[in-house]
Amino acid sequence: MKTKRHKKVLTIKLEDNAYLKMRLLPWCKTGKQYVWLVSLAVSKSKHQINDWLNKKKNKRSKQLSNTLTGKAGPKVQAIAVRQLRQWVYVIPKGDFITVVCESCVSDKQFKVWRKWFTKHEDGNWIINDEFKYFLYSK
Repeated sequence: MKTKRHKKVLTIKLEDNAYLKMRLLPWCKTGKQYVWLVSLAVSKSKHQINDWLNKKKNKRSKQLSNTLTGKAGPKVQAIAVRQLRQWVYVIPKGDFITVVCESCVSDKQFKVWRKWFTKHEDGNWIINDEFKYFLYSK
């Protein structure tokens, strides 16, 4: 039986009229399994978020890459972790989820996520300090 893998997207409007968009994509195939990539962005404009997630080469995308937006930083991280937990149960057995810290202050983002994953999540998360990513094996 063939397992279908479709991207999953979550868009939330935050209190300060900003948008949070998270997506889970089947990124690359390794044998019969897939590695899923988690991306998230916060902005006042849906158009800007979509340009950044699709890696467009325009002013909107570059602005989001070079600045931290939104005042609800910890709240956004909490929403992201809750959604990530739900997606862990959705992916097929044998697949992997990876979270890459790609914000403009990736060291700070990695530090916050590493602290969270070591304290609150199960031991299936692999943390790579050199390349600043997290990998979950189901």
